[in-house]
Amino acid sequence: MKKSLLFSLTLAATLPLAALAQQVPAIENVSFAPGSYAPIHTAKPLPQVQLESAEAPPATLAPTSSKPGLPAGAMLGQDSSVVFNYGENLPSVVCAPLHVCEVSLQPGETIQQLDVGDTTRWSVKLARSRNADGVETSHLIIKPSDVGIVSNLVAITEKRTYSLQLVSRRDRTWMPKVAFSYPDDIQANWQAYFAQNQQEARPAINLVSSTTTAVNTPVLDFKYHLKGDKPAWKPVRVYSDQNKTYIQLPATAKNDEIPVLLVVGPGNTEQLVNYRLDGDSFIVDKVIQRATLISGIGKNQQRVDIVKAGS
Repeated sequence: MKKSLLFSLTLAATLPLAALAQQVPAIENVSFAPGSYAPIHTAKPLPQVQLESAEAPPATLAPTSSKPGLPAGAMLGQDSSVVFNYGENLPSVVCAPLHVCEVSLQPGETIQQLDVGDTTRWSVKLARSRNADGVETSHLIIKPSDVGIVSNLVAITEKRTYSLQLVSRRDRTWMPKVAFSYPDDIQANWQAYFAQNQQEARPAINLVSSTTTAVNTPVLDFKYHLKGDKPAWKPVRVYSDQNKTYIQLPATAKNDEIPVLLVVGPGNTEQLVNYRLDGDSFIVDKVIQRATLISGIGKNQQRVDIVKAGS
């Protein structure tokens, strides 16, 4: 037996590899019964996550002033602030997380009491600024801690009470600067003027000297056109020199509501402008190209457009 086994091993060692390969039986196809093996699971695609908001992050927000639309009852100020007429409606101040809103009160006012509806998610701080004449202005620095929250604020000064609605949104309607205009003060200035029984017409400007000596006289431009309604306060004359614009109102203006002056800027946006009352005229500290005089609100509103020729 041992010799036979040794002989077989010796024979196998001497056979060539090709011969050995011929002696290996072929492997037939093998089929597996159903359920006798575990199926192969293919990887499923990961579920797509829907972001909560496709809006831009706070760092890329653009202020309201870059948008053509403004809240109802608001206008655009010279420093790109959103200006509300005090007492006309409830102003909605739109803020955004990681941003602050600055609300400026009338110069000279001092805040005596401040109440905020939600002091947990809304931070409101007081600040002051001083102009070159030493007059202080009070500011409210408002910052929300979350998006989609609403609250309110009441600030009481020695002159008036401010009631604001606070809204937090993460979009392009946030307001970096908010201020107010005061139509009642303009009306009071007119009443004080008429109470002083001053002359109803401005003194005529002497354009020609009575002497032969040459004098420096201003070059006046009367090429302004008036369009719109015909209220009793419709200007009787509009003219400008190289630095200022003069809008003279009629004497009958004292019996009607005195208008508010707005300058029309690029994109037909109405903007506040520095002007003052002198006699029966508005004096604007610039040469205006287009402006609007407005009195009243809603259906009772009257307006007159002022357009400089060639503008």
